[in-house]
Amino acid sequence: MDILGCVAALAAMALAYLSARNQRLLTRALGRPARFAAGALAVLALALWIAGETSLPGVFATLTALMLGAVALPYLTWFLRPATERKPR
Repeated sequence: MDILGCVAALAAMALAYLSARNQRLLTRALGRPARFAAGALAVLALALWIAGETSLPGVFATLTALMLGAVALPYLTWFLRPATERKPR
């Protein structure tokens, strides 16, 4: 359950990042359906972490996995597409 919770949390943050207007990976943001899917995956991650652990450690593990994704994805984007490769809008 812990691995599935991590995957769900990272997928949630990836969708949240790609649906933001200031993301730099895609030419256009994914939009509102991706934001809804990100929220649903975050709730799923919470449920999976609580099922794998007890309630309070599951909540903190979910928050930690979500924060990891929120910090790592912009850096991953920066590594894949440096600022010199991007075209100005």
